[in-house]
Amino acid sequence: MLARMGRLAVVVVALAVVSSACSSAKPTTPGAAEPACEPGRCLAEISQVIGEHRAKSRQCYDDAKAAKPELPDGYVVINYEIDAAGVVVDATQGSQDDQLADPEVVACLAGVLRLIPFAASTKQATTRGYHRFEFSQ
Repeated sequence: MLARMGRLAVVVVALAVVSSACSSAKPTTPGAAEPACEPGRCLAEISQVIGEHRAKSRQCYDDAKAAKPELPDGYVVINYEIDAAGVVVDATQGSQDDQLADPEVVACLAGVLRLIPFAASTKQATTRGYHRFEFSQ
């Protein structure tokens, strides 16, 4: 089910955690428990933190729609990297097909992510992932 706040639905399709942000980074077998992750760097925690900024994310789309009424509904995938200190050091649009390709929306969403403080890594690890932002009227 989509979590809605206002008119924005933010869907986390999957957050790919890379590096040693998760301990026990061994491949799992079907039915096996997921490896434990560092506090604040788990997929659900990252998703929750991003979700706390829905209003700012929605404003990115609403501002662009006001300037360009022809802007369609849709989604944007932003790939990001969180450094060991918990700072987003890279945020760019993913390469999935059929996304909104509006440069202002993409830049704004990347800017929102760059301002979000995440938990620092006690293992000095970076975390890479992506977030899907969905917009509809």
